Amino acid sequence: LDFSKGRGSDPDARALAFVMDTVEYPFFVAEQYHQFHDGFNIGENYPNSYNGLAGKLSKEGSLGTSDCPNGMLGLGAFGL
Repeated sequence: LDFSKGRGSDPDARALAFVMDTVEYPFFVAEQYHQFHDGFNIGENYPNSYNGLAGKLSKEGSLGTSDCPNGMLGLGAFGL
């Protein structure tokens, strides 16, 4: 895994993580249903211990709140 300075709207790149300046790009909670899921490529499956974090953190209230809709039709991938 390599790291690169993020500039916003960076393209996806295999094995590259973008590090963002949180002063220039402050953190905000986005779609909760889109957190802790498997990857989109075939075989890009993450362990259940990772996938289960979405429900656990949501129930704890650790994910915060968001004005984003919670998934398609408001249902979310995990029923959050």
